[in-house]
Amino acid sequence: MPERSPTATAEREPSSAHESADGPEPLDRSDAPPPPDAPPPDAPRDQLAGFTRAQRFAAGTATVLVALALVLHTAATFFTVSPANAVTDSHGDRIRAYMGPEFKQNWQLFSPDITRTMDHLYVRCRLRAADGSVSTTGWTDLTAVDLAELRGNLVPSRFRLQLNNAWSALGGSHDAEQRPLGQRGLDSERYLKRLALTRTPAPPPGSRTVGVQFRDIVTTVPAPPWQSGQTTPDLSVRTTPWWPVEPADLAEGHRA
Repeated sequence: MPERSPTATAEREPSSAHESADGPEPLDRSDAPPPPDAPPPDAPRDQLAGFTRAQRFAAGTATVLVALALVLHTAATFFTVSPANAVTDSHGDRIRAYMGPEFKQNWQLFSPDITRTMDHLYVRCRLRAADGSVSTTGWTDLTAVDLAELRGNLVPSRFRLQLNNAWSALGGSHDAEQRPLGQRGLDSERYLKRLALTRTPAPPPGSRTVGVQFRDIVTTVPAPPWQSGQTTPDLSVRTTPWWPVEPADLAEGHRA
């Protein structure tokens, strides 16, 4: 039998870097190749990669427009409640036209406008029949109509607050003799007439509304019970002249 050479009996050297004299070493998973469908590790994660160029442009434009609208609305709200300044002197009419009546603010930033009086607004209509005769309706309590819906309603409609806002705005757009001051006064009259005619009964068949008149009974808010020296609340009555009613002012039920 041939003899083995000394080199044949020598210890076998490790065949790879993962083997040693004590046995094979565990594989390092970090060195394992990535799956074939995995994205490159350094590739950016673009969430808009699935959108076309037109869709990206539309999304960016919409975002800019929404942000601009929020900035302008916030600025208009701030200048509405802030004291008089250069901006409100120059652009006050535009700001008020945008804010009212949907976003109208009834308080001031540094000096709250505390309610000291109560207004009770009434309206009556002048009707013309088909034969040309003219009659006048009784007074309709507009304030009672609104209060009946507001009281006990957890989610009242802002529509019921517009009448009070319209009447309040009328004081600044008319003179002491209830004559309109420019276009703003005419717009205030038309707005108030439209609101009032939606709360009054429809005229009889063959008749149409040709005029309206408002009456406001103002009383002072009484002092609280714990305040000494209480006085009787003052009462004043303000009546407007008869305002003509055009077809555009009529609610649908009042049209002939």
